[in-house]
Amino acid sequence: MVEREDLSPPVAPPRAEERLIPARMLNEVVYCPRLYYLEHVAGEWEESADTLAGKRVHRRVDAKASAMPPPEALPEGLKARSVTVSSETEGIVAKVDLVEAADGLVSPVDYKRGTPPQAGRYPGDVWPADRVQIGAQAMALREAGYRCEEGVVYYAASKTRQRVPIDEAVVADVRAAVAEARQINELKTPPPPLVDSPKCPGCSLVGICLPDETNALLGRSRERPVEAPRLRRLLP
Repeated sequence: MVEREDLSPPVAPPRAEERLIPARMLNEVVYCPRLYYLEHVAGEWEESADTLAGKRVHRRVDAKASAMPPPEALPEGLKARSVTVSSETEGIVAKVDLVEAADGLVSPVDYKRGTPPQAGRYPGDVWPADRVQIGAQAMALREAGYRCEEGVVYYAASKTRQRVPIDEAVVADVRAAVAEARQINELKTPPPPLVDSPKCPGCSLVGICLPDETNALLGRSRERPVEAPRLRRLLP
């Protein structure tokens, strides 16, 4: 950061919670770094049928928010909803849809609107972005003093619960996503779009991102040569 030599009053350092990266943003970093930049660095946003449906799923969960007892007073069978936890050590904050307790352990449950990936395609049959998000929630719960060995991703469309063991691989993926998010936060221009990705047609920001058009132009650039994909008519 370049220091400014002017007469303006000094700017207060950011509060601790402002230095933390929300777990839901880590989901977007893994899903598409350009989407993360457009939303959380450039401040762009557009609604779509998918984003509205996702809000409806979470609105039902958040309406039943409850308090989380301290680790030493954890009751058996607890179901605490809309719980906010953070980890200064890992640099993350998370709003957990549901925390379940059994046998002295807690498990975060994250609600997703869609369906899980095809069986065997990804570890635990969970999308990589969802795996990182639930991992971040578990790590924040651990720092708060709770014993947490696994998380659960609930896919509403298929009504399936996919269990995610919080092992060293998940922890490493979460930390890598946090590091990537901080790097993106410092960029002056957005990362390049995904190339001919099936993720783009369902993205609410496709009309702002213009992935195929941007990649076509980058394909003509000497600075960043890429294979120019076909131009799809993407309607969010």
